[in-house]
This record gives sequence, structure tokens and C-alpha cells, in this order.
Amino acid sequence: MRALTRFGRDLRRLAAMLMLAVALAGCTHVQLAAPYDAATDTELGSVLQDTTSFVAKMVTNAGQPAGAYAQNTDFYDNMEGRLALLVARAQANRVLDTCPSTQAMARALAAADLPPAVGGKIGTPPQGDCDVVLMQLLQQQFHDLRAFHQAEGALGIPAAAVGPLLDGGLGATLRAAMAVQRAKQVNR
Repeated sequence: MRALTRFGRDLRRLAAMLMLAVALAGCTHVQLAAPYDAATDTELGSVLQDTTSFVAKMVTNAGQPAGAYAQNTDFYDNMEGRLALLVARAQANRVLDTCPSTQAMARALAAADLPPAVGGKIGTPPQGDCDVVLMQLLQQQFHDLRAFHQAEGALGIPAAAVGPLLDGGLGATLRAAMAVQRAKQVNR
């Protein structure tokens, strides 16, 4: 369940970044993200569909051989390749070398002068272009899902994990990435 807690923390961090990016976008004419990419948009939808189906299948087969991690490594291997491609596309479409929203968040955290114990719990804002950061977060969350499934071993993915995985965490990040693409498409 430690991985599920990390999903929640990543989701809060992502939500803060997205809210700040939207706020900054309303105040400036600087382009904060690469232009709309139809291939990325399509692939994100496909990844969400495949992930949702996979998790449902794993919950249905929890405790059975078909739900065990060892029987499903092909899914994770395939996703690694697909997410590496999404990261590479984001890097290829890079407009900025840094993400203004993460820079603003870092400045806000520094100005807050938080005690080290509190600052350590918040973490460090990610560095890089906004789209790259978002795709790398997806990549990390799939690594976390894999580690969680692997730790569960023959037990598979329990039904209690569906909400944290698909409503929050990984699912929320996929939906946020899709929303970013849709917003870019509308604002072309």
C-alpha cells in the first residue's frame, strides 16, 4: 500500500502544477507547453483504456494464477515501451527547457521557509518541460504499479486498489494528460 500512498502524493503534486500552469497561462502570452500532438492524444487514450482493462482483469483474477504478477509481465514490458515513446515525443516537441509552473512552485516553497521535516514530505518539484514532466510522471507511476503488483506476487491486484490506482494516481494522471492535449487542441 506504500505505492498507493505515493500515487496520492504524486496526484496532489500534479494537481498543484496544473493549477499553477493554468493560472500562469491566463496571465501571459508565453507558450507553456508544446503544441497539440494528435499521436500523443491518441496514445494516451489507448494507454488509459488498456490500463483500465488490465486492472479490471487483474482484480477479477486476484488470487488465481492468471492474476499473478509473473503471468502478466508482458503488459508491463509493453507499457514501458509505449511510455518511453510518449516521453520521447514530449522531448522532441519541447518548447521550453523548463516548466514555468514548476519554477513558480519551487519559488513558493523556498519563500515559505518550511522546516526541513515538512519540506522533505512535500518533495522537490520536478524539473523540465511541462509535457516532459507529465509524461515522466506517468512513466514513474507505471513503474510503481509494476512494483506494487510484483510485491503482491501471486495475490495479484486486490479490488481495494482500484480506486487509488484508477480514480486517483495513475488514472488521474492519464486523464490530466489527456485534458492537457484536449486544451491544446481547442486553443490551436
